[in-house]
Amino acid sequence: MTHRFSKRLLVIAVFLAAAVLVQAAPTPGGVLKIGSQPVSNLDPHFATSIADITLLEQIYQHLTYIDPANRAVPDLATKWQSSDGKVWVFTIRSDAKFNNGQPVTTDDVVASFNRLRDPKVGSPAASLFKEIQDVKALDATRIQFTLSDTNPEFASDVGEYHACIIPASSTDPGKERIGSGAFMIDSYAPEDRVVLKKNPYFSQKDGSGQPLPYLDEIDMIFSPDQGGQVEALRGGQLNYVAGLSAQLADAIKKDPQTKVITNTSNMHWVLHMRSDKGHVASDPRIRLALKLGTDSQGLVDQVRPGLASIGNGFTPVGPAFADYYLDQAPKPDIARAKKLLADAGYPNGLKITLATQNQLDVVPIATVWKEQMAKIGVEVEIQIVPSDVYYGNGDQSWLVADFGITDWGSRATPVTYFKLAYTSDAQWNESHWSDAQFDEITRNVDREMDKAKRVALYKQAQQILIDRGPIIVPFFEKAVAGLSANLQGVILTSDWPRTRFTNAYFSK
Repeated sequence: MTHRFSKRLLVIAVFLAAAVLVQAAPTPGGVLKIGSQPVSNLDPHFATSIADITLLEQIYQHLTYIDPANRAVPDLATKWQSSDGKVWVFTIRSDAKFNNGQPVTTDDVVASFNRLRDPKVGSPAASLFKEIQDVKALDATRIQFTLSDTNPEFASDVGEYHACIIPASSTDPGKERIGSGAFMIDSYAPEDRVVLKKNPYFSQKDGSGQPLPYLDEIDMIFSPDQGGQVEALRGGQLNYVAGLSAQLADAIKKDPQTKVITNTSNMHWVLHMRSDKGHVASDPRIRLALKLGTDSQGLVDQVRPGLASIGNGFTPVGPAFADYYLDQAPKPDIARAKKLLADAGYPNGLKITLATQNQLDVVPIATVWKEQMAKIGVEVEIQIVPSDVYYGNGDQSWLVADFGITDWGSRATPVTYFKLAYTSDAQWNESHWSDAQFDEITRNVDREMDKAKRVALYKQAQQILIDRGPIIVPFFEKAVAGLSANLQGVILTSDWPRTRFTNAYFSK
């Protein structure tokens, strides 16, 4: 009796477990509505803003993808290998197709990287891929990259968000918008929204064999007011809002119709100081004075309590990079800051203008920093501009402003930041800073195969940035997003704009 009863219970338990699994299977269909800043550039090789990156990650694929744990994992490439760090071979998927039905070929990969690295094209990623000496198709599935020198982390470099694979036949990628990602652009209204439909040729499936993506549509709805986006999320008009401040995250947590997800990140804001000749911050004493007047912990406490760490204050290398990170907390020194200003010819202080995007934590950071600067005699005028203006080409552009606050997402390797923004010839050198020693260290860290030596080089580079560099990094923030309670399958990446919605679905 007992044995038969136990068997019956076991059968019932198995049946119930199977029923739960059936019920829990993702339901295809639905429209995901995302709150977003306006898109700045539809050419994936020229993406600059958070909205640009969010959009391109749904439409395009890379050879590798930087996953939520900040690792390079297969995307279009299924595997890669290098025996010396100089010659790399990538094997691509045989079933990948663009959203126009054409198969993705090795010729498309070669053409994409030739466009990315061509200085005449002018992609911001050109400096990152200038080490590519040659790229060629070995056969129908393999591509060989030959680098000018060794690079132990090249597999992560090709996962950089600009490195989208587009058709070799593309003549105007920004207008054609042909990618192999899970979604494709259906319509675009620059002042309102971009509507994405699922790519009918996307061949990937989930673990149970169900076709991906689950969603029918994604609407990126443009609004510069993130507070308004959060209210729309809580009211059911939106399903996803990311890059949240501490206050907005708290508001979402308190609502039973919404939830919050997080991930560790090296995402940070850079307060840059233009350092070329003719600008006030060209004097290293001025730069150091502003650093010494900055209270990083005070910025965290007032702007992002519990959702950020101060790092070492003046470099883009945060604690998330483990061994590469120089653990050296910044120490404010008001008296020394005032003396440096006096020595530089400003005994009565000076006045500066800070270009500030109207998004996320930027305005609060600028406001708190303005109060801190007043203590050393520096008057800060905050100039608030829309993100598309900040990342545009006018006189309020981030690449023109004497002082500005720019968002930088997580990268798989710290040297990527160096090559994109801090070497003398970097495409995005917003501070216009040039330091021969820093340039040389960057070249060496990029080719050093020995991990211990690479760690030492990274720490030397950070020390230079701390001592005489052109930036202040207020803090490294945790990635935070708010979702509708029934939105499932979203895994926030370390660089949250790179989050893909391929596996997202709505539960019943």
